[in-house]
Amino acid sequence: MKIESVKKLKIPKLPGVYKFKDKTGKIIYIGKAASLRSRILSYWRESANHSPAKYSMLKKIEKIEWQETDSEIEALLLEANLIKKYQPRYNVALRDDKRHIYIKISLEDEIPGVFATRQIDKSGRYFGPFTSAEAVLETLKSIRKIWPYCEERKIKNKSCFYYQINRCPGICAGRISRKKYMEKVIKPIILFLEGKKNIIIKNYELIIKNYDKELKSYKVESVKYDEIINQIHLLKYQLLNIKKILMHANVLGVGEKYANDVVELAKVLGLPKLPARIEGYDISNIFGKEATGSMAVFSGGEPNKNEYRKFKIKIGPGEADDIRMLKEVLERRFKRVGGVEEIKSSKKNQIQNPKSKIPNFFWPSPDLIIIDGGKGQLNAALSELKRAKLKILVIAISKGEGLRSALAPDKLFFPGEKRALELPLASPALHLIKRVRDEAHRFAIAYHKKLRAKKIF
Repeated sequence: MKIESVKKLKIPKLPGVYKFKDKTGKIIYIGKAASLRSRILSYWRESANHSPAKYSMLKKIEKIEWQETDSEIEALLLEANLIKKYQPRYNVALRDDKRHIYIKISLEDEIPGVFATRQIDKSGRYFGPFTSAEAVLETLKSIRKIWPYCEERKIKNKSCFYYQINRCPGICAGRISRKKYMEKVIKPIILFLEGKKNIIIKNYELIIKNYDKELKSYKVESVKYDEIINQIHLLKYQLLNIKKILMHANVLGVGEKYANDVVELAKVLGLPKLPARIEGYDISNIFGKEATGSMAVFSGGEPNKNEYRKFKIKIGPGEADDIRMLKEVLERRFKRVGGVEEIKSSKKNQIQNPKSKIPNFFWPSPDLIIIDGGKGQLNAALSELKRAKLKILVIAISKGEGLRSALAPDKLFFPGEKRALELPLASPALHLIKRVRDEAHRFAIAYHKKLRAKKIF
């Protein structure tokens, strides 16, 4: 349907539920609205920033039906019941996953806060998703026993209530500097939430070991001896609590989250199957010198570093730009796409010649390619795929011109689409795309630096 046809419909400005149907009369999407007319028309507005799956849905809509309700709450309940009854295809593909809850550390505040949220904006650090709000609250409660953090956002004239019960170090009243608060409280919490518990444990064990050595310099029952003993007991208590949190906090595991991200990515892109192998590409150089390319590989949403490949660009400085360099890397990579038997044969040859520095000649074909760049890089990848006669979905991710800061929104470019897509910051699909992009970027820079250092020395 076109917007002109939709405008002719006598859609009321009342709350209710709407149904989109295809040419066969099958319901393909059900939604709710506070104002049916405004919500339905919003799908056809030029400013609408739709995902490929949503564009696909719009092309299939042939009929629109609606049902008025007395309130938005009634619309919400009716929508849930109808979706459960009809299970429309695009309600699964386009659902907003409201079950996710995150822990935010508001680094932009005068006193960095640590709290639960379902809303994600462009500031602060976010960790999750967690499986339930109760799990988050339990986790925060346990974390606070180890690293007492302050709930205030600004420094005041007097300390907060929690300082009186030893659940705040007193940053709220300036009893500890922000720098020290970051070092003693916020940074360990970040490490813990990043899953780097081993680093924390090693740090604790090292500090305890150093305290044990220092203890020998003081007499038993001296003031300093008692102070050190108390510090050791505190550190051991904190270590015990870390282990307790890991045992009891109902947090979605990293591997489980990564697998979930792959599912969400497939839904957003409208893929017929989950992308088992995702390849990310990037270029690194300084004015064309020591130019390198990288191929990062993700399997099941996780980095598969055994499959990573690096490319030394053959085109000389001054002869090419980043796009031509990318085309060279992709041309070389696509020549290595092989079938099952070819890959088996390559692996067999490598087993027979283990000392060979030459990697398997044939590599598996990717299900999805992610390029670090914009429209130009996307078109370069598409031209190389056409030349190699390969049909592989490729997307490009970019900050956009002049927007290289961490706060700048990421823009996704798709084949055949004029406008870039901006996914919500909380989108699991975006998390996966960015992880692939960042790994390809890191790997390319690491090889580039190695070549530069080799030339200098």
